[in-house]
Amino acid sequence: MDKIKNNKIVKAVLSFKDKVLSSRFCRVLDKVWHNRIFSIVWVRLALWAILINVVIEGLNRLSLIKGIQHMVTHPLVFLYNALMIFFTFTFVAFFKKRIFAGTLVSALWLALGVINYSVSSHRVTPFTAPDVKNLEDLTDIINRYFTKAVIVWICIAVVVAVFLIVWICVHSRKISDKINYLKCGLVSAITFGVLMLYLNIANATGLLAVNFSNLRQAYRDYGFNYCFMSSVFNSGVKKPKNYNKENIDNVVDNIQETTTGEQPTEPQPDDKPDNKEYPNIVFVQLESLFDPTWLNGLEFSEDPMPNLRKMMEEYSSGYFSVPSFGAGTANTEFEVMTGMNLDDFGPGEYPYKTVLQNNACESIGYYLKEYGYKINALHDNKGNFYQRNTVFSRLGYDQFTSIEYIEDYEVTPTDWAKDDCLIDEITGMINYSPEKDFIYCISVQGHGEYPEDTSDIDLKIKVENNDVTGNPNGFEYYVNQVYEMDQFAGKLVEEVSKIDEDTIIVFYGDHLPTFNIIDSDLSNEDVMQTPYVIWNNFDMEKKDEDIQAYQLSSVILERLGMEGGIIAQYHMSMRNDEDQDEYLSNLKLLEYDILYGDCEAYDGELPYTITNLKMGYKDIRISDVKNVEGHVVVTGQNFTWASRVVVNGSRMSTIFNTNGELIVDECQVEDGDEITVIQSTSGGTQLSSTSIYVYGNPGGIPSDEPVDSERTIDESVAETDDEE
Repeated sequence: MDKIKNNKIVKAVLSFKDKVLSSRFCRVLDKVWHNRIFSIVWVRLALWAILINVVIEGLNRLSLIKGIQHMVTHPLVFLYNALMIFFTFTFVAFFKKRIFAGTLVSALWLALGVINYSVSSHRVTPFTAPDVKNLEDLTDIINRYFTKAVIVWICIAVVVAVFLIVWICVHSRKISDKINYLKCGLVSAITFGVLMLYLNIANATGLLAVNFSNLRQAYRDYGFNYCFMSSVFNSGVKKPKNYNKENIDNVVDNIQETTTGEQPTEPQPDDKPDNKEYPNIVFVQLESLFDPTWLNGLEFSEDPMPNLRKMMEEYSSGYFSVPSFGAGTANTEFEVMTGMNLDDFGPGEYPYKTVLQNNACESIGYYLKEYGYKINALHDNKGNFYQRNTVFSRLGYDQFTSIEYIEDYEVTPTDWAKDDCLIDEITGMINYSPEKDFIYCISVQGHGEYPEDTSDIDLKIKVENNDVTGNPNGFEYYVNQVYEMDQFAGKLVEEVSKIDEDTIIVFYGDHLPTFNIIDSDLSNEDVMQTPYVIWNNFDMEKKDEDIQAYQLSSVILERLGMEGGIIAQYHMSMRNDEDQDEYLSNLKLLEYDILYGDCEAYDGELPYTITNLKMGYKDIRISDVKNVEGHVVVTGQNFTWASRVVVNGSRMSTIFNTNGELIVDECQVEDGDEITVIQSTSGGTQLSSTSIYVYGNPGGIPSDEPVDSERTIDESVAETDDEE
């Protein structure tokens, strides 16, 4: 111990500490701190809450200076957010070890602030409560956006923080005074009452908004604490005050008066609503696509989207209003598929992660089943991202082909799949099934994060005066991805045109990319708009109009003379009504009734059931298994790089040789061994499995099955396997 005390470095540190503590500033600070007023625990906690909120708002704005500016320019909003922190601090007074309790509460608030900073700086869309439910997706995002070194430092920081909190818990002193629990409880109750009164007044006056159309902007306008807690406590569609059977019946009756026919009933095998021939319908949702030329003042070496621009001149097109900015692909999907308005749900909510976990929902998939369509989903990313591998069964899909079922594809410099691989899949689906096809295709090539250093990337299109987005090199990279996405759109149209079937392809962007773009930067002055165009090969009349994402499906159905369900029919009859407030309020009434209410619109019973979703539109089968020179060779059809051989329940290290052959090194199988091939995501989640092949049995068929039994993909719900 003496050696440590006599160490030069330790002596220097202790000397510096003594000088600081004896300085005039510290003496004044000590007097203030022990002043009669400031010695009151509630005053100290209030000051600490203000300081914590300054730090959180600085992190929220990616700048401590901007956090202080927010406190000065928006004092009432800042005060409410600080009051939220103070309310949690009032519980510190209930503990003898107040320093520990205060440290723990502070650490929790700061941890939320740091997480929000990390998410916002890479994803643009801030941290919300639904992100906690998206932990599997968040892990995938972290692996893409953070280097291994950064992840290690984050882990070290977490360990150090936990160690310090435990150390403070063990070594902090207890207060000697007796705790007045009645007084402490009274302070907490009064603070909560003030908080609720403040909230009601702020909501009524517009100081704090209830609904957030632009989540990122809302976090900056109303503060992190308020917005995050809104995402915690506000989810789903709140019950409208006028919700009752009579009002629902009135809305439905009004729909039936303004549309032809009645709600279609469940058809018999050969029964269709009419004998009219309908086209294939393909929705292509292009990741982060918007027209870069909408940005004011920029110059491009060539047009980044010539094919889509030409289509817009020849076919129906317009502005497409989406529910999110910078992220939230799944929410644009939800609006397009269901016709429901995300503004009516909780802030930052993903219905994929909430109400659709257990419930089927009216959607274009269910509508088109009535007309004999095969309902397909296609995505060149992981099948379990946003839990699509289960959610799509709640939206009427028959098949879902994700990247794990695509044999070959190229990737961008930032490791996202290029959209070219989708062409063969779309044309394959159209040719594969005898029915007409509905294909909902979700692309991924335009996904951020966009690199700040592009010196080693060959970029075809150059951008001049590129000082708007906050990341000039990244924006130029993005423009070149848009160009390749546009080439994909042109090639897709070219290939589909070769198929002798009437087809509609709707191209649209799901949201703007993750750049610092605001309304005034754009010629259309709206960061919530992307372009759309309806290509077709049967001379559909050109009709340009601006639409909401939740109106798209009804627009297509209406143009084709189809009825759709209650929501689609409602849009057809009311979307151009002069009273838009009534239009939206009645839409919310239907949404609540269908998802959370008594299904009065359907006479009390939801007519849609969860489908038995098949992963991959092609059958994956095992035809033979052999022991060959110390390894096992599995032959079959439609294998991909994501195929894994499973022997007696154990997942084996698998080599993908061809789409007809898989190899397992250093392995031998014996008579009676059960072999399957599964499709597995990069995180290990099992998406599907073949039937069991029994080695040594005739044809590999289990002894308890007939010899001519047909073996198909196991369509059970996917399980998570962390072996890999």
